[in-house]
Amino acid sequence: MNKENKKKELLELVSILCDNITIYLIDISNLNSNQISFLRKNFHKHSIKMKVVKNTLLKKAINKIKNKEWNSFFPILNGNTTILFSNLNVTNITSKIIKNFHVQEKIDKPYLKGAYAQESFYFDGGNKDLNILLYLKSKEDIMIEILNILQFSIKEIILSFLNLTKYKICEILEFLSKK
Repeated sequence: MNKENKKKELLELVSILCDNITIYLIDISNLNSNQISFLRKNFHKHSIKMKVVKNTLLKKAINKIKNKEWNSFFPILNGNTTILFSNLNVTNITSKIIKNFHVQEKIDKPYLKGAYAQESFYFDGGNKDLNILLYLKSKEDIMIEILNILQFSIKEIILSFLNLTKYKICEILEFLSKK
């Protein structure tokens, strides 16, 4: 790879790391081309892109970001590294695709090396955190749940108030009718 191509690749990786909400680093070594193609198609259906990267180039891209938290990926950048990325919040979907692939193929590959999702970093070196990421709720999901709980509570308060008011009005009318 010549210098110009390396520079272009480096800038692309910096862009991937900075512009995407969900980033997974996985190991797909020992998967055959049919399995990789199957994964790529499943990821693509959900706007998740898949790219095999060189670890040294990814380290250089992380250094360019100038965010010390990203440096915590350095220890896992060895062996085969494939990056999954999306500018959508697809944390659950990405994990589900990997988990389903494990079940279907009866293998533990691809295995999760690390991930950046919901503005947090996850490091695995296996598939333990895959379950955590599988059930991780987005901030939007949590806000919707809170609003639904509040909405239910507010409805109950209003209904109680209306029922109380109805009885008070009845009492007042009854009192007035006696006079």
